[in-house]
This record gives sequence, structure tokens and C-alpha cells, in this order.
Amino acid sequence: MTAHSDYWNAFYDDGARPGWDMARPTPVLAEALACAAAAGLAPGASVVVPGCGYGHDAAGLEAEGFVVTGLDFAPLALQGARARYGDRVTWSSADWFSPQLGPLGPVPGPWDAIFDHTCFVAMDPERRRDYVEACARHLRPGGLWMVVVFDDVQGRPGPPHAIPLETCRDLALPRFEILHLARASASHPRRAGRELLMVARRRQD
Repeated sequence: MTAHSDYWNAFYDDGARPGWDMARPTPVLAEALACAAAAGLAPGASVVVPGCGYGHDAAGLEAEGFVVTGLDFAPLALQGARARYGDRVTWSSADWFSPQLGPLGPVPGPWDAIFDHTCFVAMDPERRRDYVEACARHLRPGGLWMVVVFDDVQGRPGPPHAIPLETCRDLALPRFEILHLARASASHPRRAGRELLMVARRRQD
């Protein structure tokens, strides 16, 4: 994943709809929340959505009663999110890899949970372990990481980059207890059969 916000900002220039934008929350969100509820996550908990784009998943979480922060590296993405959903969600520009999520803007972490859809798979494979460490760092002890990845990108160069199930497991296990890892039961038609859902609990330090 390029470290330059200009790269990602270009996808949203002139109000464009990037290829990964589904114009609504991902259907996998309901399954992720069901798994997380079984692990104790309840409305009122704080959830962060890294790489939130135009904010559809963040708004979907807020509608379910969670206190949500939407983060994105691209200012135009956040501008579009605010235009669509107002201030129901706390929108902030921040570097996910920064220990304090600064200096690009104030953020209210750490959180009770992360919902990650298309952000992890956007990472350069060389940064995946650092990304997992950042997820653990920005969660409270025992917090949940809900992440949706592609295990098949249909032969295209990334991003997104495919993450096979076993790779996903191996990356998570040093910092997380895996509660659920399987093919998503419901996906957008453009992604059907290619998405994996993992729900994992941050290990105690």
C-alpha cells in the first residue's frame, strides 16, 4: 500500500466512485456482527473502520447502535462520507501505522472492535505483519478484529492482494485468538465466492 494519501485521493477525485465502492454496507457486515455478538460485542461498543472510503460500512455499524470512527487516508473519501452520512460517525484522517494515529487528526481510540473491509487486502504484502500489529495496538485488550479479505483477485495485480485462508491465519495468530475464519456466507454479487471473513480476539499483553 502506498504511503501517499495523494495516491488514494485520486480515486475519489471529482466525486468518482472507486471500483471497490459498493454504494452500501457490505453484506458480510451482518455475518461479522453475528460472530462478534457471540463473542460479547454489543451495541454501544466502540468500533473503528480503517480505510472507510465513503463510509457505507461505518454508517451501517452506527445504524446497529455502535459508536463508530471512520478513518481514511484520502481527504476526498472523508469529504464524501460526510456528505452522505453527516456526523453520525466520527470521521478522521489518520495513519493506521502510527502509534497515536497522528499527526493527521484527533482520533478517539483505542477501540473495542475493528471492522476492516478492503483495507487489509490493500496493504503491500510486505506490510501485512506491521498492519496486524497496528490492529492489535489500536484495540483494547480482548478487542475484536473483524476483517474481510479476498482469497482470489482473479489474476489481477494488486491492490487488492489476495490473502489465502492459511496466510490469514498465520498472520493473525501471534497477536489474536481466531474465533471464526471461513468463506463469507453472503457477499456483493461482484465478490461472491471470493471473500473470507475472520473474527479474532486480541490476546492479552
